[in-house]
Amino acid sequence: MGKLSIPRLAVAIAIPAILLFSPTESFAAKSWLEKRLEKVFSAPQKQSTKKRKQRRANTSAQSGGSIILPATAPIPEFAVRDLASAQPPLPKEERVQKGMDAKAPDEVKPADTEATDNASPPPPPAPPVSEPPKDKAAPDDVELPETAPAPAEVPVEARPEQPAVPETGVPIPEEKPARTETPPLDAVPPEPPKPEFRPDTKDLHNPAEQAEPAEPPPPPDPRSAVRPDPSGKLPEEELACRSRLTDLGVKFKEAKAESDPFGCSMPYPIVVQSLASGFGIKPDAEMNCATAEATARFTRDVISPAAKTVFGTTLGSISHASAYVCRSRNGSEKLSEHAFGNALDIAAFTLSDGTVVAVEPEPPEKNLRFLTKVRAAACGPFKTVLGPGSNADHAEHLHFDLAPRRHGGTVCE
Repeated sequence: MGKLSIPRLAVAIAIPAILLFSPTESFAAKSWLEKRLEKVFSAPQKQSTKKRKQRRANTSAQSGGSIILPATAPIPEFAVRDLASAQPPLPKEERVQKGMDAKAPDEVKPADTEATDNASPPPPPAPPVSEPPKDKAAPDDVELPETAPAPAEVPVEARPEQPAVPETGVPIPEEKPARTETPPLDAVPPEPPKPEFRPDTKDLHNPAEQAEPAEPPPPPDPRSAVRPDPSGKLPEEELACRSRLTDLGVKFKEAKAESDPFGCSMPYPIVVQSLASGFGIKPDAEMNCATAEATARFTRDVISPAAKTVFGTTLGSISHASAYVCRSRNGSEKLSEHAFGNALDIAAFTLSDGTVVAVEPEPPEKNLRFLTKVRAAACGPFKTVLGPGSNADHAEHLHFDLAPRRHGGTVCE
């Protein structure tokens, strides 16, 4: 006999027993019959896993294939609801077999509602499938859900104005800035308009007005106009100066007057061969008499004693870099004191034992002491004293001159 033959036979025997036997026996048969019916109605729920997966696959195929899952993957709850709501109504026989119909077959009728309560509740009716509006076709790559309810129509006059939003899945075109054309490299830029010329402004297109005015030349030095006496006689001050040089033991000789179109002038020069007995000068220096006298006295009174104090020996000679030179000051159009034989640049000192003390930016310690004494004492007998540290032009010599200044002022750096 088949698997279901015994329950059917039991049901056929139990029904007459309920009707014919005594109430006690009828109640026992009724209770036994209810248990058997419960097993009969719950049997479809115990089907094998393979049949349930097959039924789910069939249901998914019937719903249009909107949700496709692997056979081995668990079905999400929302997918089960969508599939249950989208499947077509089952035949009456299958609904009875699954316990989904509220009415049982004529030959099997439960005595009360206990069996029906245990059965699965019927699925909710599937909502109507909404169709996309005809006037706007849906894109090919957007899948519209079949169970989505149709939106309620809003009167045209009551619809608020909203910005157009693309449908789901439609890419939003990216707004690109307007492309500006780059001119070619060889393109000539247009000439800007010239401003209107005003009389109270400079005309920038006129080279004469555009050029900055040059600095006015310095006033001529009055010494540039001094010329020697045509008779060849020396002035009284020149004769007195030469007499003092002789008393100091300075060896010198007369030289030809110097003059130049640039303004250099030395009307009564001398060439100094030695500053005193024992104090030489190398090479012979051409200068005016006043500078020769100041140098001779300074050598005797300051330089030689400083050499004795620092080195323990006397001075032998002085080496100079320049005396009379017809030139202007460095970086200026003003004539230098050398242009009038009024300056002397000392480059080195030679002691009696042959030691040479050169003027340099970083001399040895003894040399530095000696040079510092000489340089400090020169400010007074000379009106200008420059040396290493004053500027780059005097880094390797000491500059002494007798520049005439107001009130007898001095410049010592």
